[in-house]
Amino acid sequence: MIYGEISMKKESIKKEPRCIICGKEVDGLEVKPDHVINAMRWFKRNITHNEKNYRLVVCKDCYVKYKKARDSYNSKTVSYILIGVIFAALLIITGRDLGAVAAGIGIIILMYVLSLLSYMPGLKLAKSEKRKELNSSSKKYNN
Repeated sequence: MIYGEISMKKESIKKEPRCIICGKEVDGLEVKPDHVINAMRWFKRNITHNEKNYRLVVCKDCYVKYKKARDSYNSKTVSYILIGVIFAALLIITGRDLGAVAAGIGIIILMYVLSLLSYMPGLKLAKSEKRKELNSSSKKYNN
């Protein structure tokens, strides 16, 4: 009975929002949880026992900085993985054995992990908000 009461109290606690750019406690656009955020939360909960359990957001003031960082992360991820694939292909072509294939896969994984150094999560947007953002960004680039 006590355990049930404790777990219900934990669920009823409202998560306070934190901006991922400036760190202030403000409301904003919510960050979409993905594999990186889930892994970080698992690590903080199970290894360090120091989970803050914030609701991650991007405030209006930091949205421009966020957008630049997110675009940079996306381009770095694509370029790093392409470099990894090129190196892997060269290893496989020159080596032509199982060790070369394993090394090629290892290089691709290493390049992906390196791209995570500039990681910036996506936002949880409704379809109407995505359309507005796409329209505003296409107008910005067309002008």
